[in-house]
Amino acid sequence: MTILHLRASNFYGGPERQLFHHAQVMGGSRHRVVIASYKEHGRNPELLDVAEMAGIDNLLIDVSSAYDFTAVGKIRKALLKERVDLLCTHDYRSHLLGHAVCRKSKAKHICFVRGATKDDLKVRLYQWLDKMTLPWANHAVTVSDQQRRTMTDSGYPQARISVVHNAVSLSDLSEIEPVDLRTVFELPPDAVVVMAAGRFSREKGQRLLVETAARIIEQDRRLHFVLYGDGPDLGPVKRQVAGCSYPTQIRLPGFSAMVISYLKSADILVNPSYSEGLPNVVLEAMAVGTPVVATAVGGVPELIVNRQSGLLVPAGDSNGLGEAILLLAEDLPIRKRLAENGQQVVRQRFTFEQQAKKLTEVYEEVAA
Repeated sequence: MTILHLRASNFYGGPERQLFHHAQVMGGSRHRVVIASYKEHGRNPELLDVAEMAGIDNLLIDVSSAYDFTAVGKIRKALLKERVDLLCTHDYRSHLLGHAVCRKSKAKHICFVRGATKDDLKVRLYQWLDKMTLPWANHAVTVSDQQRRTMTDSGYPQARISVVHNAVSLSDLSEIEPVDLRTVFELPPDAVVVMAAGRFSREKGQRLLVETAARIIEQDRRLHFVLYGDGPDLGPVKRQVAGCSYPTQIRLPGFSAMVISYLKSADILVNPSYSEGLPNVVLEAMAVGTPVVATAVGGVPELIVNRQSGLLVPAGDSNGLGEAILLLAEDLPIRKRLAENGQQVVRQRFTFEQQAKKLTEVYEEVAA
């Protein structure tokens, strides 16, 4: 069986890493996995460059813009040429194209559903269309039980939804060298480094984290916050930090490709989101032994048992977030216990080998 995964992205982030590692693991299976993406404005997507270097089958769809619907015919030709049995799409744009393609193709369609953003009116419109047309797919894969419940509450048949969690590559993570954030930012030796990483948009909660950080730094001056990422909310958050009492202890370095290296040296990882699918950064922090404080949204409670493998707080609860960070800052034994338990959870339940086994079952069920 040939399975083609289609993803629209010029950025090699969390969802792209999930696709890449899945294709790697499936390389030794009886099924063939191909990764496809779009060439826009003459630029190759980073995902396909990485796949090409690793020897993974990949396919480039040449389009003029992000919303060029001539891609439908090009994708349909690719399905015929590659003899594709299943088309798997991974974003609202590819979902819509996938629906159009598979209506006149023998290939069956699987939509992978993750968290959503609300960047602008155009994106919100496409996401609304996506929600309306999702039932047209033969099957849907969500990254959390919470997302499956949301879809069934909206009327999507439960029998046509499978939950397959995100995963991490423990071997790849182990090869990455740590980089000490105290050295990078010339912090004092006793600094407690609190890190966050993710796209800067309202639903990711960076404004809440800065508000919380500004308050609790007054209670523990050892605290230093480093928030990695880029996005539409970065400018407003920078202005928010500039108005704090201790702006030099809240840093916004922008996007970095070295997040894992920094995670390995951070004392605490905070994920303050208002909505999530199953956040890769939380999985990665747990895998490398960094204790996590996170809001109990999306699939996060499926990763973390509160006070056993991390600390959970309600979304939007600045006081609860601050108390959790202060607790870990002040109690090294609790930090170590949560870190060790978190690593154990990831090793037992969230590897790419386990993910590939579940997805293979989905592929074969849908194809049959």
